[in-house]
Amino acid sequence: MRQIQTLRELEELFQAGFENNEDSLEQFGKTYSTQLKAYLIESNLSLDRVRCQFGEWKRLDATDWYANLSPQYPNSFFLDTSRDRVWILYSLIDATKSDSIINDWIKNNKGLDKCWLSRKHLLHWENMNGWVERGLGLRFLDGLSPEETASNLSFKAWYGANRHIQSLYLLLEKAKEDFAIYSVRWQKRSGGSISISTEWYSDGKVTINRATDVDETLLWISEMANRYTDALKEATDLRNSAVGAFEIDFSQEIDLNAFSSTVAKGKGEMNLWLVETENSPDFRRFKGIDLHTWDRILLDLGPDYAHMTIPANGCVNAAPRLAVTQGEDNAGKATIYHDGVEVFA
Repeated sequence: MRQIQTLRELEELFQAGFENNEDSLEQFGKTYSTQLKAYLIESNLSLDRVRCQFGEWKRLDATDWYANLSPQYPNSFFLDTSRDRVWILYSLIDATKSDSIINDWIKNNKGLDKCWLSRKHLLHWENMNGWVERGLGLRFLDGLSPEETASNLSFKAWYGANRHIQSLYLLLEKAKEDFAIYSVRWQKRSGGSISISTEWYSDGKVTINRATDVDETLLWISEMANRYTDALKEATDLRNSAVGAFEIDFSQEIDLNAFSSTVAKGKGEMNLWLVETENSPDFRRFKGIDLHTWDRILLDLGPDYAHMTIPANGCVNAAPRLAVTQGEDNAGKATIYHDGVEVFA
């Protein structure tokens, strides 16, 4: 088995997987092709400060790419650190196992977080030449309600070329206004055939269901990483230049009592540990910390909105995390503003 040493060899491995080329895959210790997955990771750390439970990172050539020397998963994890704040981690193992490993890696490193994609990020390819939306996932888990009274919604619609069916179109357009989008499936067509078929998720993951060219695929994933990098910078600059909070508007009402109970325990992917300091029937005020970086957070919460203040030097990634996790859990469609400007859009 050849250990990946260069970026060119890595591209050869990815291309062999796209083509299901068994002879090429075998050179790298692979007996079958596995769907390529990529995870956008928001980082406040340099790589030498990150603990990795599944293997040591080794630089490829003189690049900012690394291969993971995992004895259990050889030639399976690769990391692009060419952006300071947004890394891309590529995986070639089974999706369920891969998700678990990456989630544990982020959880065990204070300073790492997922990139939480807004609906405008997920719908970025809309109206772009050659790109066609082929599926949508919507979610409302009602996670703040008791199980016996919860009204959960979670579905994916793979509609192929049939979204023009009037009843399906009306259903999706109405549901998109009320509920959070947690995944979108996209296809790109070139020369009459599909060149990329993929699905983006709101937690910054993308799966490549089909691809024909490795360079095009890596560039396409990098485009989203660049957009998120720009969004972090814009939000940070706005926070630093204007006194004010990140304003998150939701389409559904929030159970304020249940929210208070959840953040008081620091539970779930919201990753906030807050203490309630003011209480009224339609308003809560909190102060506490963002468990991602242990920076201070101030939060005002109304029936269908949140105002999050992140003091100077705090990580602004807490704003999209709250918007996405609470949107999908119990508050529906979410939009983020700062000083009247929409951010993470």
